[in-house]
Amino acid sequence: MDLLSLQTFNQIINQKSDLSLSIYLPTEKAGREIRQNAVRYKNLLSEAESRMEEKGIGRKDRDAFLDPAWELHDDREFWQNQEKGLAVFLTNNLFQTFRLPLDFDQRIILDRRFHIKPLLPLFLENERFYLLALSRKDLKMYAATRFDLVEMPLKDTPTSLAEALKHDDPERELQYQAGATGSTGDGVIFHGHHPENDQKDNLVRYFHLVDQGVMAAIGNRSRPLVLAGLDYLQPLYRQVTSYSGLLEEGVSGNVDQIDLDQLHHQAWKRVQEKAALTLDKEIDRFHGLPESRTPSSLSEILPAAYHGRVDTLFVDLQLAVWGQYDPEQDKLQFLAQEDPQSRDLVDLAVVHTLLNGGSVQKLPEKDSERLTPSGTAAILRY
Repeated sequence: MDLLSLQTFNQIINQKSDLSLSIYLPTEKAGREIRQNAVRYKNLLSEAESRMEEKGIGRKDRDAFLDPAWELHDDREFWQNQEKGLAVFLTNNLFQTFRLPLDFDQRIILDRRFHIKPLLPLFLENERFYLLALSRKDLKMYAATRFDLVEMPLKDTPTSLAEALKHDDPERELQYQAGATGSTGDGVIFHGHHPENDQKDNLVRYFHLVDQGVMAAIGNRSRPLVLAGLDYLQPLYRQVTSYSGLLEEGVSGNVDQIDLDQLHHQAWKRVQEKAALTLDKEIDRFHGLPESRTPSSLSEILPAAYHGRVDTLFVDLQLAVWGQYDPEQDKLQFLAQEDPQSRDLVDLAVVHTLLNGGSVQKLPEKDSERLTPSGTAAILRY
């Protein structure tokens, strides 16, 4: 996957040229299907050439403009190493490609500016979170977003119950025996006078040590933490942790047997549920503030976003409002439809809100109707 930072994204959106080509296509990551990657790309370049010809651009200029893109077509190694989608941006002075974890619709756009709306989910639906997969045998922790999942090593931390008991209390470790199926269903039984109490005490000791490692790895961050594991394990970990970002709902199941992609998907659903609650709270905050701090007109919101006054922007991403904005004069002009001189002003408000440290809340249709008929609204810092 290629890194697309917000700063690079802003550079892309601010590029302006007599001719800008944006290419989006879905790509295959493995198997025989990867051969289709270059084929799709070739077809889109041929379509771009036809459109350039329709615009009256001569053969020599077409060839010069598309030459870097055709060179990429011949790079076999590049096409064998893809993500879910590929974005390509080309002007006479710039050629950039991004292999990204987004399922793009296949399309090309020839304009004076790049088409960037398909990239917005990278910044609006990609909250960072942690996933802790609770297991007696092989506990793991991950740093994650909607699109990726990376294991985090827990330094000096036991990742199995046997390891925890060995370090915590050697006598207790002698009571632990693996290989038989007990009442928990995960292949472990305990021996002792009160097996259920011993079992709980041992797990609490184990999770206390794990939590120390988790807190050391997280530091002072406050990102959401999703628990995954068997139903009887999760309450025991909740009992020992004080992490404020721990989500109330976890992922239920035996993490030693759940496919990692499925585990990631289920954890992201929990983060989305939390985001929906956050959106409800932000909407309530919007309605509780004076009108001077809650504009719902893009003519007020866009200048405020540019100058860093927007704390929270609410936006319907299906909305496109065409026009021109001069930040030096704070002058905004709306146009009835897209033309070569116009920009999508909604995209512009989103980018500057993010660049200036604000948050953006994507509005589903039901929330858009509840908040503002215009499809945009904001909470201003002052």
